[in-house]
Amino acid sequence: MRPLLLAALVLVSANASAEGQIASLINFESAAARPTTPDGETNVTSIIGANMEYTLPENISFYGGLSFVIGEEFENAITLGSRYYSATPALQILPGIPMWSFIGGGVSFLDETVYYPEAGFRIGISDASRLDVFVKVLNSSSDTYDKHVMVGAGLTF
Repeated sequence: MRPLLLAALVLVSANASAEGQIASLINFESAAARPTTPDGETNVTSIIGANMEYTLPENISFYGGLSFVIGEEFENAITLGSRYYSATPALQILPGIPMWSFIGGGVSFLDETVYYPEAGFRIGISDASRLDVFVKVLNSSSDTYDKHVMVGAGLTF
């Protein structure tokens, strides 16, 4: 009976600590560096994303949604990712406007699977809204998406 009570206590306390926030995340990324393919195409120009983000109290977030790639051809994809935010604001821009740093990574399921690490800052512009500024490096086995450096901005509300 004692192991059953301990398991129930652990389950209840884990459920209470896993409560977090759900928010919409809209972002726009533009290619800062993009290689040309052997065919001479320049590939990805920009990416627009519409995601839902779930942030845990442990400063970890998970997001997923749709991405729309603009380049030689228009393409859409499902994107999944995760970020780890600094526990305390990295710095204070103005009184009441904190800025956290983050690192993360994700995957986009385009014609070829694209993996990316990302790093950036999240700026608290209000109690309910955040502005993200970030850099991503796209990695893929396809020349169409590989070695692209993307600079972007996003809004969480």
